[in-house]
Amino acid sequence: MPYIEKLGNKKINEQLYQWYHVMTDPRIDGFNGWGCKKKLYQVKFELERLLNNPKCPTYSGEKEWLEEQRFDKAVEKIKGNYKGIPYVP
Repeated sequence: MPYIEKLGNKKINEQLYQWYHVMTDPRIDGFNGWGCKKKLYQVKFELERLLNNPKCPTYSGEKEWLEEQRFDKAVEKIKGNYKGIPYVP
């Protein structure tokens, strides 16, 4: 059964970046910063719940893909190319 993706990774990441920047902006009060940090935690907890669910299958090539992602991220940090968190207005 096909599915309709309501939001793509780009939009999801933009929202996460926005919450991050509100959380870390020294000009924004702790009430709003903490609210955004809670939202990030809620997303983290939900992702962990879904990915650690016994019904979540492991796919062919998944382990290799994850290792490749970790390796690429480490190489970017070593090279000094790691750009950090993009700003989303």
